[in-house]
Formats: sequence, C-alpha cells, structure tokens
Amino acid sequence: MFFILGNVDLDLLEKTYQNASIGITAIEAVIDKASSKELSEDLHIQLKDYQELLDKSKEQLLKNGAKVKDKSLYDKTMMKGNVKMNTMINSSDSHIADMVIKGSTMGITQMTKLLNASKNADGESTQIASDFIKKEQKNIDVMKNYL
Repeated sequence: MFFILGNVDLDLLEKTYQNASIGITAIEAVIDKASSKELSEDLHIQLKDYQELLDKSKEQLLKNGAKVKDKSLYDKTMMKGNVKMNTMINSSDSHIADMVIKGSTMGITQMTKLLNASKNADGESTQIASDFIKKEQKNIDVMKNYL
C-alpha cells in the first residue's frame, strides 16, 4: 500500500536513517580495535541493529518517493579520523565502550528531541524512531559492562 507521508514523517525517517548511518560508520571504525571477543561480538550486534534501522527507514523513505540523504563523505571521514585519534592513545575495551556510550547518548538525545517536536508524525515513522532510541539505550546498557 502506498501512503503519502507528511514532511514531519519524512524528516523523522531521514534523521533516523542518518543517525543509523553514522552509527554504522562509528562501529565500523572501532570494531577492529576491540581486544576482547565479547566486545567484538557486542559491537557486531550493534552494527546489525543499525543496519536494520537504516534499512527500515530507507524503505519507508523510498516508498514515499523521498530522496535518501546520507551523511556527507566529509562527516563520515571526520568521524573515522576522530575515532582513529581517540583510540591511538587508548584503545582499551573500556575506552571503546565509553566512546560508544557517548555516541549512543547523542543519538538518543537528538532523536528524543525530534520525536517530541514531531507530534503529528504517523505511527510507522515514530515507531522506527522509537526503536532507534530503544536500541541505543540497550547499546548503552551493554557497553556499561566494559567500563
């Protein structure tokens, strides 16, 4: 079935897509630096979760004829550079977990603000954004084990 979503819904889906994309970039930048098998496995789970959220939001955007706007190559390159610099001095599992927690917290904050400002959004876009927040909270809870 084809539904035309309003701008609020499309903005919510676009931001969810972009946040999931940045999450993928960040996890890919640190995953090979994990020294324990357990942390590596947990980061792979997060990567899978981000990919699922990215795919869901992209699918809804494309169903509604919207363009999928990814974060710029510059933004992704800057993130990778920041991660590399941040792990050059300290690449312990604790430090990686701390970085992931900070990133997830920023994602939760941004998406919560957006959801609160998007009271007129439909069920599908708000559900995907809410799922993003829930998965980010789960990521934080898992990463706390490595601090």
